[in-house]
Amino acid sequence: MKVSYFGYSVLRHKGDKRYIFDLRPFIKGFAQLDNVKFKSQFSHSDEQLFLLPVTGHLYLFLMTRTNEIIKKIKSSDLSVTEIYDLLSADEQIGFASYVYLGPSFLGFASTVMAPRSKTFGVFLNDLCEAIGLGGYSVVLHPLLTQSTKADAMGMEFMGRSVVQVTKENSFYEDIRNYFKGTSEEFADVDAFEVTIKPRKKQNIEPAVKKVIAGVQDQGLDKMMIRAREEIGGEIMDVYLAGKGHVSDSIVKTKERTVHEQIKEKVKANSVLQQKVEEHESNDEFEKKEPNAFAGLHDADSWADRISEL
Repeated sequence: MKVSYFGYSVLRHKGDKRYIFDLRPFIKGFAQLDNVKFKSQFSHSDEQLFLLPVTGHLYLFLMTRTNEIIKKIKSSDLSVTEIYDLLSADEQIGFASYVYLGPSFLGFASTVMAPRSKTFGVFLNDLCEAIGLGGYSVVLHPLLTQSTKADAMGMEFMGRSVVQVTKENSFYEDIRNYFKGTSEEFADVDAFEVTIKPRKKQNIEPAVKKVIAGVQDQGLDKMMIRAREEIGGEIMDVYLAGKGHVSDSIVKTKERTVHEQIKEKVKANSVLQQKVEEHESNDEFEKKEPNAFAGLHDADSWADRISEL
């Protein structure tokens, strides 16, 4: 499972002021709130959203899928049952993403039908609106990175790779000429994308390094290499042109283990640490917590605020 990292900030619409501060006490206060009605009011695309604590700074971000067709299959006779028929009136199917909160950033991991990071941003802002903080918005900033060709040339294992070139790159013309096309016929073709796919589990490092060395930088829109620094090491997406999300891979097991894995990955990811430092030092942000958020650090303060709405 892939964990993608985002910096976060808070925008105050009045005066266009931007703040960076630790949102964890604010989120923790909401998560500990004993008010099912309030916590069940959030939705997106006609599906309900829930944020539930797991352990430490790890949360489950769940989304119902009442509009999906989900079946239960019995393996012994292949009989099929509607999964919703097995649920009580107050039960729903929920698909979960994991959210790990740091002091100025978060890690977000989701499976196929689970809610995405964009939906989490919508949820946070609906939460602000519901608590009387509609004048503020939480903004997620993707933490992006790019490597050099020299970095990639040091990789020992290379797999699936993607190259995208525009008309400024000579490779574009080579591809067009291969199809015997004219400039006029390809006038509206902005770019070619070539995918280099290995045979299952095979190392195509020699071939990919030939491509890296042979493609010129001008007009190179994207070059992504799936690679390992050493045989048996962790696989990663290395972006040599275009920027990719700073991310880590974890194994989905027990939720407490997920929390420990992410903590270890955060600690070991030097690129993440660099990007978080850049995010925190951005002069665009005021490094303080607005009073509107400072009073909402525990469940009691949340309950008091809700009673006043």
